[in-house]
Amino acid sequence: MKMKNILKTAAVLSAAVVMLSASGCADTTWSIKTDTSTLTNGNWIYYTYTSYNSAMSKIQEDSGESFDIKDKNLDDVKVEGKKIVDWISEDAKKSAIAQLTVEKLAADKKIEVDEEELNSIEEQYLYYYNMGQSFYEKLGVSSNTFANVEVKTQYLSDLIFKNIYGEGGEKEVTDDELKKYFTDNYTDYYYIAYPLTEMDDEGNTVDVSDETKDTITENFAKYAKMLNDDGSDTAAVEEQFKTDFSTDTVTKSQNVTILDNAGLSEELAAAIKELDEKKAAVKTVDKTHYVIYKGSISEDADRISDDANDGDAISRISILYNMKNDEYKEYLEAEQNKLKYETNDDCISRYSVQRTIDIIKADS
Repeated sequence: MKMKNILKTAAVLSAAVVMLSASGCADTTWSIKTDTSTLTNGNWIYYTYTSYNSAMSKIQEDSGESFDIKDKNLDDVKVEGKKIVDWISEDAKKSAIAQLTVEKLAADKKIEVDEEELNSIEEQYLYYYNMGQSFYEKLGVSSNTFANVEVKTQYLSDLIFKNIYGEGGEKEVTDDELKKYFTDNYTDYYYIAYPLTEMDDEGNTVDVSDETKDTITENFAKYAKMLNDDGSDTAAVEEQFKTDFSTDTVTKSQNVTILDNAGLSEELAAAIKELDEKKAAVKTVDKTHYVIYKGSISEDADRISDDANDGDAISRISILYNMKNDEYKEYLEAEQNKLKYETNDDCISRYSVQRTIDIIKADS
């Protein structure tokens, strides 16, 4: 009986040693993988960090004030109704799956990568890594991981986009289709602006004098006439402005873009929309006087090109992105939902969201 007990004890101890050995030797170098690519622990760590930043932004947006997590009980901190640790973990996983999806699509579509071009972009972007190198090293994020996440994934996504919608793609957008989208949605606008306020001797913002306001109004009416009736171009108007106001500085904007994305006030954008092409007008918005001008979008369409040597070209690929970006996002999301992947729980547990937050707290 004693021998049986000894053997039984030995078996138990042997099993325990095996379990401890297996646990101690768990491979935590990778986090999530598919049949075509593997994300390292550094990828996962970096995604917990970027998701932490997203969580902080959401909390501050919702509260309308700054937020310091340093002395907070994490169980009490919620993001979109979820505990912050859970939200960050889910968001980091979404980002990781998005990267794996792009890498699998690139592999499946046999996307050819210009390694020289990619390396050049990565080298430029590493400036941002070097700025925070000490912190990234505490997290466990290498420069290679940083470049992999911040550069290579977007680079591959751009190549996939072109593979689908570019020349010879499965959903190729023709020049005629692109030009129609361009002329239907883009606006060619220009303006010069001059404030109707100034600083007084005590540093307060006050309205300009009636005499100054009359001078501004008179000059701006002249600029509109130059553009409408005298055959002058915007360069001539700017020279006249410099002479009239004895300045070398002209507050202006000239762009060919989707007007709703231009960052203009609603009132100014509406005034530009109302203009006929090749016409100028004077408008006062938020105590600023403007002369606004709308160019010919149909003439601009003839300048659409991706010729890097043509300084007057309007980027074809930029228009294509605006045209198809929403559709492309839906396509990527559908592919993400179909992706088959394996998660390394040992890695996720070792390099937890809590670990990332603790390092951030200690560094702040």
